[in-house]
Amino acid sequence: MFWADHESFIDNNRQLTLYLPNAKYLKVRKQVWVDRIVSKAIVNANYSFHASTAAITEFWNYSFVQPSGASFTLTCRQVWKAFVVESIRLLAGFSNSTMIFMDNLKISELVTAAYVDLGDGGIIRSAVGHSCDECCHAFKDVADVIPNQNDDPTALAGHDENCDVPEYAGPAVAAAVADAEAMDVDNVPANDAPGPAGGVALHTNADVCMVVIDGIVMGPRHCAIAGCEAGLLNAQTGVFCQEHEEEMEDHCRMKGCNKNKVGRTQACEDHQEQWRTFHGRYANTSLLGVQQILRRAQEERQEWIPHAAGAEELEHDNLEEQEVEQVSGTKYNNYFSAPRFYCVETICAPCGVVIAWRNYIAIDKGCALLKHIVKQHHWPTWEPTTRIIVDSYHYINHRVTDYLCRTWCNPAPLNGAAPNLVVVDEDKEGRPYYKRAFNTQACEQLNAWLGGFQTVLNQMTVSNFDFTMHVLLFLHTQRVIARQQEKKNKKAARIEEVVENEESDDEDIIEY
Repeated sequence: MFWADHESFIDNNRQLTLYLPNAKYLKVRKQVWVDRIVSKAIVNANYSFHASTAAITEFWNYSFVQPSGASFTLTCRQVWKAFVVESIRLLAGFSNSTMIFMDNLKISELVTAAYVDLGDGGIIRSAVGHSCDECCHAFKDVADVIPNQNDDPTALAGHDENCDVPEYAGPAVAAAVADAEAMDVDNVPANDAPGPAGGVALHTNADVCMVVIDGIVMGPRHCAIAGCEAGLLNAQTGVFCQEHEEEMEDHCRMKGCNKNKVGRTQACEDHQEQWRTFHGRYANTSLLGVQQILRRAQEERQEWIPHAAGAEELEHDNLEEQEVEQVSGTKYNNYFSAPRFYCVETICAPCGVVIAWRNYIAIDKGCALLKHIVKQHHWPTWEPTTRIIVDSYHYINHRVTDYLCRTWCNPAPLNGAAPNLVVVDEDKEGRPYYKRAFNTQACEQLNAWLGGFQTVLNQMTVSNFDFTMHVLLFLHTQRVIARQQEKKNKKAARIEEVVENEESDDEDIIEY
């Protein structure tokens, strides 16, 4: 059977649907179709305005439907369906994938199937093979040097040129020195380094590239049972996936209790006090608000908020692990609320394009990762091709107390120890200065943009979250690459214009 946006057919006794990539209209309800201009506008509004489905629906109805006097209005479900089917065509069009799914899928089932087929496990395929001057540089084994400049190996380019570096004030350095002896990367040219234990081949005269890794605290809720990461059966008020909802049935929501719940509460007779305490505190607070309260209590630690008696400051390298335990609920003794995935880790190039691993990896806890790799004796696998550094903000704050971070994770050392991380440029007056070769704050900038979607994304189911996040990052990567190409074209046009003007001047001189 043929429709304007899809075809239905039977294959091996299965009723399938083929989505047509060039359809002019898309079906969003039984008798409701939208023009592709509308569906693309919905996707662009979501990306550009950080808008929720409800916000887009309200805007559309007030701006276009109501002034026209029409009795029909768009609904949130129709807007969400338009976003999904348009995004599916966007992802499939880039990879030339055939969009075949089971026929008559619910929108939630379609989203899950689409992410499995087109999500690539979170890899942004539009960035594969990307290379530009901001994220890849030609390899150098000799540093650019400006005479009479600070040569302290712990000094940071762009920060310490005209000031003294704080002295190390952390614990004993003996253990760190022993671990550090096997970590030198830049003293060995990439084309002379031995092959890594993992068998990764090195390319002669290969460019030096970097990726930056960071996480942003956001994520959907998942099943409260330990070890289960399935989505909730009831995304609004539930705490279990379908399997565990059936298993728990009417059982008390206190861990380890097999008695039945009483009335409309979530606890048995023995645990009514715990339920009343929870309900009294959070009765008028959404589950999203509960998670925000838990996170803020751990994250903010403002000076004017007193610490509980006997509370210990979290160690720098263990902060994330302890925060995860608190937010996920693993330390609590009940199932009154569903835990939330702690964060989304983003990996992008210094230019902002979301891509995969490269020669240099900048991560805000890179020193902790490096310490772990060395202690597990995995450094020989990484050493020939990779150096792990931290972002500049983390380095400035951590170099005083962590010897390994101070010695091996400087993102832009002034003394020439890492010639591929620092370059010499000229200011407007032609004076030379040291410049960081890569932008190690790229993920922080990406996360600042992603943070605008946090309220919307946090309320989604797991499958909707994964699909929407993938679409947003795919669009973001495409637009970053498009802006880079636009700048490149403008630069080439200016150069061509200068050349033409020079040739014209030469012709005028000859005619004269």
